[in-house]
Amino acid sequence: MMDLSYLNARIRAWKGELLTKEAYDGLIASDGIQSFISHLKATTYARDIEIASARYKNEREVIEAGLKGNLAKAFKGLWGCSSDEMRVLLRAIFSIWEVYNLKAILRARVNGVSPDESASVLIPAGEMNESALKELNQQRDVFEVIKLLSTWGSPYARPMQHVMGQYMRERHLIILELALDRFAANHAIYDTAGSDINKKIIEQFIAQRVDSINISTLLKLAGEDIAIADAGGYFLAGGDIIDKDDFLRLTKSRNKTELMKELYDFLKDSYWKKLVGSAEPENAFFLEERLEELLRQKVCRLTVVEPLSIALAICFVYKKIREVKNLRLIARAKIFDIPAIEVRRFII
Repeated sequence: MMDLSYLNARIRAWKGELLTKEAYDGLIASDGIQSFISHLKATTYARDIEIASARYKNEREVIEAGLKGNLAKAFKGLWGCSSDEMRVLLRAIFSIWEVYNLKAILRARVNGVSPDESASVLIPAGEMNESALKELNQQRDVFEVIKLLSTWGSPYARPMQHVMGQYMRERHLIILELALDRFAANHAIYDTAGSDINKKIIEQFIAQRVDSINISTLLKLAGEDIAIADAGGYFLAGGDIIDKDDFLRLTKSRNKTELMKELYDFLKDSYWKKLVGSAEPENAFFLEERLEELLRQKVCRLTVVEPLSIALAICFVYKKIREVKNLRLIARAKIFDIPAIEVRRFII
């Protein structure tokens, strides 16, 4: 088994710097954006906020730059403490967030969201650092994004180019998103060669992600009134919970409410069942966030059983990204005067 003892020792130290519930409470209760920034300076984000303050005057830009700087520093540290063999495993983890970024940029271009707005949800991770994300996010449309990726020699260009004809005919963004998901899942499993516990953890993790993607896809299909000649074309293989026959049956649901009820009755795993049962059918984005949180909980529980494995790194990456997402949410609430009680509903 690969020796991850040094890397995991560093990760445990970094986990100790993650924000506590008390720190979150103080940030949520802060009176306005300036008070929020002051509270943030009392945390591990202090240095990054100071650096951002020297470059920007606008509070929103200061916060965004500070959070991205801190996240980039954390991931750079993780990468720097890893051997070449470990980095193969880390690439499988970071590919999830690379695809997340590409999806966010594609959705923004299709829905007419400005680059300034869409930049606030991007997560610098893997090969997509802040400068690369900024350039991608400045492209005018989907075709320009794919063209730039191809120019860079990015492996993510090929799967989207392969389905571009179908996308041109049907104009459903889910076609490009699923092409990215299929590529990322297959690529991650292919790269993590071997038979030790770390490969098994990555495979299990990818399988659970595939199931979560299929649930999200079902919700999108139920809500978009897509005429599906072959519903199986939207199925992502490789999951443990939903097979192709189950997927095809669930695509026949008349609406999101019926779909969620059928999913609840179908699912056997108590964690998945509880999540679907508590979800709001009309809020697809929030369900996707909850599915991500479920995956985090599952992999973090695995660190107790396999404390010397790659599970600790996956858990840390998820927790760090979740922390940044939560801080962005709180900052946005301060800017738009959203009551604290509303903010707490969406903090994960």
